[in-house]
Order: sequence, then structure tokens, then C-alpha cells
Amino acid sequence: MAFALFHNTRAHSSLSPGWTTHKFFNPDEDTLKPPASLARLNPPILNPAQEGSFARHTLLKRLPDTATRVLRDNEATLPQDAKDSLLSLSEEVPNVPLRTPDAVEGGATTDIKHFNQEWDRWTRERASGNWTTALPLISTEMYYYRRILDATKYFLPKDARHLMDPFESQKKSSLASALASKAFLEAADKHLYALEHGPLAQPNLQALFLTLVHASLWSNQGDLALAPSDVSNVQMATQICTSASSKLLVDDTAAAFDLLLRRGAEAGAAKGVERVDIINDNSGVELLCDLVLADFLLAHHLAQAVRLHVKGEPLFVSDAMPKDVSSHLEALSLPPAPAPLQALAQRLRQGIEQGRLQVQSHMFWTAPRLFWEMPLSLASELSQAALVVVKGDANYRRLVGDRQWDWLTPLPEVIGDWFPSSALVLRTFKAEIAVGLREGQAAAAAEADPEWLTNGKFASIQFVPKLEAQASN
Repeated sequence: MAFALFHNTRAHSSLSPGWTTHKFFNPDEDTLKPPASLARLNPPILNPAQEGSFARHTLLKRLPDTATRVLRDNEATLPQDAKDSLLSLSEEVPNVPLRTPDAVEGGATTDIKHFNQEWDRWTRERASGNWTTALPLISTEMYYYRRILDATKYFLPKDARHLMDPFESQKKSSLASALASKAFLEAADKHLYALEHGPLAQPNLQALFLTLVHASLWSNQGDLALAPSDVSNVQMATQICTSASSKLLVDDTAAAFDLLLRRGAEAGAAKGVERVDIINDNSGVELLCDLVLADFLLAHHLAQAVRLHVKGEPLFVSDAMPKDVSSHLEALSLPPAPAPLQALAQRLRQGIEQGRLQVQSHMFWTAPRLFWEMPLSLASELSQAALVVVKGDANYRRLVGDRQWDWLTPLPEVIGDWFPSSALVLRTFKAEIAVGLREGQAAAAAEADPEWLTNGKFASIQFVPKLEAQASN
């Protein structure tokens, strides 16, 4: 089996138009460039060496807890050498020097070579330090998850656990919880009601767009990686509130809707924009809400196509992969899912068959790079979308360089001169980073909740239009 296909074979056997093959890039390929504001403002990078910080808690507690949870959840199926490797990995943090992840086997294909070269490059650049000095932290976290895959033999073709997701038991429990969650069911009900009683006048269409974007945002609270040692984390979907307006510090949803209307009118014949891309984050309730949003965009002709960018291999416990899109559609299409949800699943599957709903994984999304280190080939693909929806805290951290910019720094000043398309950035706060706030908001949030930056209860929806200079290139 070709390496470029193995990520997708469990998702769709025939790789119909909507299921694209997994893509790779050459680590030596030219990339995007950092923002001009980086050299001028020089914000500090998130530092896990800082005592008492959430970044340090992530490195010393949350990452080892993740390996411990994998060991516990897979106790019955993991061989002893895999168990030993997970225990050893937990003990490496923070003082043991980083080592290069295991080379993926399978012959001398260019894809495998590039995949191995990327991790070798990143590790060698940090060989003189340890876990605390290996920065940016977001990349080190991704490295830890790659090491979990090595420990569980994910990439080893001859092993019984080859391509077996070590987080699958958590994902299954989380999906069961998500299907019954108020956050998903309310979003789906409002969307399906509008389809049955449409067409919608523009104000109602905009209101529904806002509702579904908010559901896509707040459903990120179902992230399984925030508290990996908490066995009840798989029930987080039932606790999500999608109307926490006082904790939504920035809401640019209307600006994104205006862009879709304007660009759609330019396309003519009420076809909608050529494509909207969603850089997905978590499976479970968040992916379900993302699928509802995608169906809304297609059904109301706001977009001719929607492309979901998912991970090629397991990352951050619950991050969505092609197989998760498949499993979520299957769960929606079968009893006990009610008939309207089964119809939703059927429509989404038809969209995949027709190529209108596209599911794509790419090596970059799990590579230990910041977004401004994106290869130009992928940036060129994103530039073809009228709007790119960037989801989740990890993607946000990669977007802003994992740096602690001044809270009042406008997000366009951080990403506007290099991001390849107009962006709608959805994030619940789970790291000591915030950009684009108004005067006094940070102080008020801290007074209301001292953990506002890290507990996922505060959020932002930020729109950054594509610069005209970029659009003309």
C-alpha cells in the first residue's frame, strides 16, 4: 500500500472525489515568512521554564499524563515493550535530551524520506538542550505525541498495532457523548429546520451563520487533551454552553459573512464562493458541529465546495483524522440517530461523492512547524479558498508563533502580511497567549476568572481579510 494512501484507507475504500490522498512536502521546500511585526515588536515566546506557568504545567504534567492515559486505556492490548516505552517517555520530561523519533519503515520512497527528514531536522536543531529549552513549546508538544505513536508501534508495518489510534477508546466515548449533546443537537436542529422551511432572508441567513459558527467555536471545549488524566473528559460535550456571550471577547463573525456574500455575488448566479476551507481541530462534538457548518455553507450556496483539513495521524488525543470524519458520518447515518440526522449524513456523504465536501490530510498539520513556516505548495492551495476557518488553540498558537504578543496587538498585524487567504480564527483560550483584545478586556477577564487564559471558558472569533497586495499576487 502506498504511504500516501494509508491515512485514508480506513476512511473510504475507493477514495471518491471528496477523499483526497494524504499529501507530503519536502522539508527543504520554500516556506512563508514571519510577519514584519515579529522583528519590530519581538514578543517573548511561550516559555515552559517559567515557574508557576500553565506552559510549565503542560510540559511537566499534561504531557506525561497523556502517555499514562494511553497506557491505562490500552492496557489489555499493548505488548510489554510498548508499555515500557510509554513509561520511559513519561520519565524523560524535562531533563533528558530529545532524540530523533523512530524512522518510519517501508522502503526508500520520497514520501517516507521527507516524513523522516522533517522530524530529524527538528530534533537535530534542538539536540543541545532538553525538553524545557526545546522551543517553541507547541512543536515540542507535537513531538511528544509523535513519540507516543512510536511507543505504540503506530508506524510499524509488521506490528499488530500498525495504524491503530492509541486514543481511539477516548474518541469513541467522546463521540457517543457528542451525539447526545445539547451543543450539537441545537445547532443541527436549527440548521435542519431552516432547510425545511427555507429559503432564508438575508438577515435570517446571517443569524443562522452566526449561530453555527458559535457552535463550532464553543464545541472546542470538548477537547480531550486539556485534562488528559480526567477519565470524565469524554463527557465534556454534555457540559458545553454555546451562548456564553460575556466570555466571547472578540466576535468578527459578521465580517466573515459579509465577505462570503460579497465574493459570492462576484461569482454570480447565486453559486457562492468557489471554496471555504476549515482547518479542523477536534473530533467528537466539535467535528459534528463543523460538519453542520459545512452542510449549511453548501446547502445555502454560500460556498460551492468546503474543504476540511484534518490530521494525517493521531495528535493531541482528539484531533480529527479522515477516519474520524468517516466514523462520525456513520454514527449519524444509523439508528438510534433520528431520521433528520440520518438525512444530514446522507447529504454530506453525497457531497463527498460529488467532490463538494472535500476531506484532505497533509503532512504539515502534524509537522512541528509554526504556520508561517508552511510550505508554499500548501499555502498556494489555501490561497484558492475565499475564506479559511482556522480552529482551536493549538492552531492559534502556531498561527501567532507561540508568542506572547501584547494583548492589544491587532491580529492582522500578526498574520495579515503572510497568511495566504482571508481567515476566520476560532479559539477557546487554553494557553497564556491572547491577541487582538480591547483595552481593559484582559483585566476584566482576569478579575472574573483568574484562569481565563487557560481553562477554555473564554474565546475569540477574529476575522483577518486578505491584503489586496496578496490578492493581486
